[in-house]
Amino acid sequence: MSLRVVHVLDSLNLGGAEMQCVMLVRALAARGIESRLVHFRSGPLRSELDGSGVIAEPMALDGFLGRGLPRFVGRLARALLMWRADVVQTYSYYTNLPGLLGGRLAGVPVLVAGKRGEGIGLRPAQRFVDRLARRLAHATVVNTDALRAQLRAEDGDRHVAVIRNCVVARGAVTPSHDPVVGMVANFRPPKDHATFLRAAALVAERVPTAEFHLVGAGSHEACARQLVADLGLASRVRFLGALDPAGVWAAVNRFAVSVLSSLSEGLPNVVLESMVAARPVVATAVGGVAEIVRDGVTGFVVPVRDPVALAEPIARLLKDPQSAACMGAAARAYALRAHGPDRMVDDVLELYRTLAADRGRA
Repeated sequence: MSLRVVHVLDSLNLGGAEMQCVMLVRALAARGIESRLVHFRSGPLRSELDGSGVIAEPMALDGFLGRGLPRFVGRLARALLMWRADVVQTYSYYTNLPGLLGGRLAGVPVLVAGKRGEGIGLRPAQRFVDRLARRLAHATVVNTDALRAQLRAEDGDRHVAVIRNCVVARGAVTPSHDPVVGMVANFRPPKDHATFLRAAALVAERVPTAEFHLVGAGSHEACARQLVADLGLASRVRFLGALDPAGVWAAVNRFAVSVLSSLSEGLPNVVLESMVAARPVVATAVGGVAEIVRDGVTGFVVPVRDPVALAEPIARLLKDPQSAACMGAAARAYALRAHGPDRMVDDVLELYRTLAADRGRA
């Protein structure tokens, strides 16, 4: 299939949407699809594109919804015309409006918007702008059935396609030998580190040798550190900071149990990464978590903001390593079967073909 696809991404920093985009463009390039990645800001993921055949195009956006937006849209439209783009795909609130406007202005045949989370951090005005922006697209890609239902309720019968996140193993799986409970999440409110830490205090009472590793960075780290001190967990909790993908893989391979205590998610990458690393997952029932974690089979799904409910399966898994290993093996088998890059690329290319055919008949 001969296609020229331009992806518009906010940044190449470490994040869920960013990592999924990078994996997608690499896999598309491996299929011979000409892929360009326009990014507003660079970051650590830039090195993941080296040698992939993907063309990275830095294009700064000076102020979202400010005077810089029309200039950016004009620059992008001229570039899309020069590149003769067949498809423009965007990924989030911050890229939907500028990317889709540029695509419309350039007359790009297929425009695909993206929504990868519940948008709990967006203000009502921002949600309204994003809904308007997505009306410029011929389809919106989401990564969970829950998000598709949400968008259909908001937007009626507009085309919403579910294409689930992919995951790759970044090395050998290392069996767990120590009672380490870990969470990979940046320190910001939707991740709810407070509930994780309160659950950790309860787990520590039942498993005296348990340790707790936190991977990530962010503005609320100081609050988490203070709570660790208040709970008397300073000797048990390690703050590992922000890590690159290889570092995250190494950290997860030290976990006995991987936890995510979020209040809001789409389809969290860290859950899939933990599963492909053969770790049982204990996560809150938000977004698409229950669509990938089979409760009692590959992990446990628990209510939000409930330290007791979170602590109980964690402690149970730490006290029964054999069951934890069986759950981890089942999780890895599922993740590799259902969430490989080839499956995501197949779904994306099928969407492009369908939309191109529909546009040809219009």
